[in-house]
Amino acid sequence: MPTISAVVITYNQAHKLEPTLKALQKVTKDIVVIDAFSTDDTQEICTKLQVRFYQRTWDGYSTQKNYGNSLAANNWILSIDSDEVVSDELINNIKEIESIKVDYSAFYLPFRTIFCGKMLHYGAGNPEAHIRLFNKNVIQWNTSGVHEGLTIDPEHRVGTLKGYVYHYTVDTLPEFYAKNEKYSSLFALSRKNNTQPNYILMYTSPFFRFVKEYILKLGFLDGKYGWIIAKENAYYTYLKYKKISTISQ
Repeated sequence: MPTISAVVITYNQAHKLEPTLKALQKVTKDIVVIDAFSTDDTQEICTKLQVRFYQRTWDGYSTQKNYGNSLAANNWILSIDSDEVVSDELINNIKEIESIKVDYSAFYLPFRTIFCGKMLHYGAGNPEAHIRLFNKNVIQWNTSGVHEGLTIDPEHRVGTLKGYVYHYTVDTLPEFYAKNEKYSSLFALSRKNNTQPNYILMYTSPFFRFVKEYILKLGFLDGKYGWIIAKENAYYTYLKYKKISTISQ
């Protein structure tokens, strides 16, 4: 029967952190927060809510998360970001698996995206699910510099839980644009030594990404934000290849 700890990494997310931690307190008493020396009220919130708080110099998403996992009291890790909130239905489903013997190494958690205060139902990340509940004895985070993932092997059985993790992505459009700049740079740097510029993909991939998200995945049904997200995600795709070509010169 799995006994669960929660691990959260954070940096200057005090304005979103409290609902995240309060939801996790319904799941477990062992909550580990790994903070990259925030300059806001992150530490005060963690102290108020009596969660375990550690500070560590930032050296990547995966290493921060793996460090948090190493400090967790239990073998099963519920990994939630500081802008994500676990729903009551998902909390109840997690509690159910804690009371039975499970023949799984990990579980997918369904996600819902909240963008500038609006819940999205179509487009880029819908439907979306990520493996965020796993046994740390057999699964760890990889070392990707951009979008970290878990080391899932063929022998690992992965189930799916009911309920949602609500992901509060950005509060404003300028924040969204800044994220695209940041992650496109991280992507280009991560491919610096093993990827050559591909000018065909630079111009064709953005077009196909826009068509996929806005038309095929019905992003237009999310109204204004569906258009903005599809357009900016296409631009992000262009930026990735553009920055690779700049770095490679």
